[in-house]
Amino acid sequence: MLKNSYDTVIIGAGPAGLSCAMQLKRLGASDLLVAERCEFPRDKCCAGYITNKTKKAFEDFGLDVGGCGYTLIDDFRLIYKNREKQKIKNRFLYTGPRINRVELDDAFFRLAVNNGISVAEKTAVISHDADAHTVTFSGGVTVSYKHIVFADGTLGFGSRYQDRRRRNIAMQLIFPTNRENGINIIFGASPKGYGWQSTYNGLCNIGLTDYYDKNRDYRALFEGYMKSLGIETDVSGLYAAFTPASVGKPVIGDVYFVGDALGACDPLTLSGLRYGVGSGKAAAQAIAASDPKILYRYAAAMRFKFAISSALMRVFYLRPVQFLVFNVGCTVLRPFVTFAFNRFLCRK
Repeated sequence: MLKNSYDTVIIGAGPAGLSCAMQLKRLGASDLLVAERCEFPRDKCCAGYITNKTKKAFEDFGLDVGGCGYTLIDDFRLIYKNREKQKIKNRFLYTGPRINRVELDDAFFRLAVNNGISVAEKTAVISHDADAHTVTFSGGVTVSYKHIVFADGTLGFGSRYQDRRRRNIAMQLIFPTNRENGINIIFGASPKGYGWQSTYNGLCNIGLTDYYDKNRDYRALFEGYMKSLGIETDVSGLYAAFTPASVGKPVIGDVYFVGDALGACDPLTLSGLRYGVGSGKAAAQAIAASDPKILYRYAAAMRFKFAISSALMRVFYLRPVQFLVFNVGCTVLRPFVTFAFNRFLCRK
């Protein structure tokens, strides 16, 4: 049963929203509500990889990532134009038993609830009046608030306050397999993105990303991608999601944005978990201190970092550059490529 009013209402119970709630509780807040349109455990279009820094961000809240079944996969291969260019010893990328986010998100949700966070599942936003400080949920319940935080993803209710014309798309398909464990990162599969083929304990996750073009037939692109890998399987389970390609406005009045709703996702790698958790913590600190500049500063730092990633992306996806990287760099400069991937990606 929802109350009529709360100090802070958080829309979305993903890592960003729950981080915000738990950080607020750490800082002394107690009158909180997290509203989540789905019911846990919920599915998520994400391969669920986490890096060392992301692992530490979750552990800061007391989550045992290893307890969620996460482990390092030894083999990490770079594939270009369907040819293996380099094999790298994986030192930074952890994956879960189902190669998605189900266990991780569910464990973080359970942790939040056990820490006294009130989460209303199957509760979607129907309308929001920023001037009146009210939000109406499915079932017709209207709640008033002092602060509201949108942590509901790239195209959630909060997206109507942001410019989301620029975005990336990610698609994936999970199916049983007898392939050996390993991670293949595949380039040349989409115009401005990458693919992956990840196998762990009898499951395979095939995925593909691209800078979204509304005129492109992405189902056909994915089917062609599968064919190029020599994989024949039922694609009826294919699903997709958008990720942001730019950092939006962090605060509008008493309305805060975190996670993908803010744009907390690296446009080059589409890595967003650590930034989602970080933006949630920053929003909590801003609300507790009545100082929105705290979240503004976090967003500005992301904007600067992601501007560099966007520039690298534009250069990296030029065909001559990829030819040099994979046909020259992976042949002549193997130690440098290994160092660059492990050093660069492990920082995400």
